[in-house]
Parts: sequence; structure tokens; C-alpha cells
Amino acid sequence: MELAFLWDMAQHWVSHFKTDLFRYLLAATVMSLCVSLLFRGWMNRRRLQTRRAKWQDIRREFSYSMLTLGVFATVGLVTSVLRDWGLIKLYWHWNEFPLWWNLASLPAVILIHDAYFYWCHRAMHHPKLFKHFHRVHHLSRTPTPWAAYSFSIGEGVLMAIYSPLILMLLPLHVLVWLAFIFVMIFRNTMLHAGCEFHPRGWVDGPLDILTTTTHHDLHHQRFQGNYGFYFTWWDRWMGTEFKNYKQVFRQAVDGEFSDSATAGEKSPAAT
Repeated sequence: MELAFLWDMAQHWVSHFKTDLFRYLLAATVMSLCVSLLFRGWMNRRRLQTRRAKWQDIRREFSYSMLTLGVFATVGLVTSVLRDWGLIKLYWHWNEFPLWWNLASLPAVILIHDAYFYWCHRAMHHPKLFKHFHRVHHLSRTPTPWAAYSFSIGEGVLMAIYSPLILMLLPLHVLVWLAFIFVMIFRNTMLHAGCEFHPRGWVDGPLDILTTTTHHDLHHQRFQGNYGFYFTWWDRWMGTEFKNYKQVFRQAVDGEFSDSATAGEKSPAAT
């Protein structure tokens, strides 16, 4: 009986791993193809660094991402157990909750995740935590889409536990949850693509509340600042956004970027 139980758990773990691997490979491959093949000429004019990632960089990012997927699969297994215990509030039928909640639940999950990410990310940059949690991710000084899950075990756990926490807190339709997962991984790979996707006027209009590839790439170059994931407002409220972010963004979309664009600015405080 115990062996049967362990075998069942192992099969569930493999299933979680395969599912997360599929999403990671899909998103990273799509973004890589956009940058290096489908829109190569346009993307090359919008590169954010003169340095290019090498094959050994990509191999490192992929290797650590496989480790992270193992962590995600483990937390996914725990989440499944919590669901079996009735602690996870996923539902399958839209009529189980009002229409307004079905419409509002995806934005709610993204907003909460944005706050969770900002404060966890900023905390990991504390000198006492950085080398134990976040150093691995910052080995990607010139990130590629394959760096999306390039974490240490500690950071992987911290990122993964958002799922069971939010699923115990909020009732969510299965399709809403899947939509959130796909938004998260595709946005993650886009932020690490190394080329700016957004149009020039992006930072001068109402959509400026959304982060760009430039916003996150500056974080990889400078380390301490621009901690946000989906939105820029936490960085602006907390004074951790680089002051020349918009200048660097415009240089990138105009094809005028040079690494010296950030050289003269002093980093915001780490915490």
C-alpha cells in the first residue's frame, strides 16, 4: 500500500513537471524565435545591451530552470494534496460564482501577484538574503528568455508558493487560473528577451503603468532598482525606479542604445 501511494505521488510529480516544462518551453521558444528569427532585423535595432549572451549563458539558464521546474512540481504536488483536502478553492462551473467575480478574478490575481513579487524580489536583494536566494538569477547579466525560471532552490520555492497561497485565499475558475499561469510565463520570458517590444510612446501615455523589457533589463544590469513585474507603480511609490528608465527606453526603441546610458546614475537603495 505504501509503495502504491509513493508510486502514485511520483506519477503526479512527473505530471506537474511535464506541464510546467511545456509552458516554459513554449513561452521561451516563442520569445526566442521572435527575437532571433521572425523579427530579427527589428529586434536587433532594439537591443538593450551591446553585450550578447553566449551559449554557456543559455545552458546555465536552462539548467537552473530545470531545477526550478522540479521545485514547482513539488509545490504543485503539495497544492494537489491541499485540493484533495478541500483547502484549494478552484471551481469548474462558471455559475458557481457571480459574473462580476468571474470577470474580476484574473485582474485580482495579477494585482496581488504583482505586490507579492515586488516585495519578495526587493527582500531577496537584501545583502543577507541575496546570495542565498537571488544570486543565481543575476548570473544572467544579459538575460535571455531562457532565464525566466533560472532560480536557486530558495527563490524557486518563494515564487512557487504563491500558487497554493492564492488558491487557498480566493475561489478561482480553472480557466482563470490557467490564463494567469500563461500570462505570467509569457510576460516573464518577454521581460528577459533583451530587446524592447513596446512602441515608442509607451512610456508617455496611460500604459506607462505596465513594465517593459527595458524596465526589467535595467534591473539585470544594475541589480538594485526596478523590482516590479507587471506594473511600475510599486517602484514609483517606493522610489526604486531608475530615474533614467524612460530615457533608456526611448534610446532602445530608436536604436540608439549604448550601455553607457546607465553608467552615470546612482542605484536606488537595495531595500
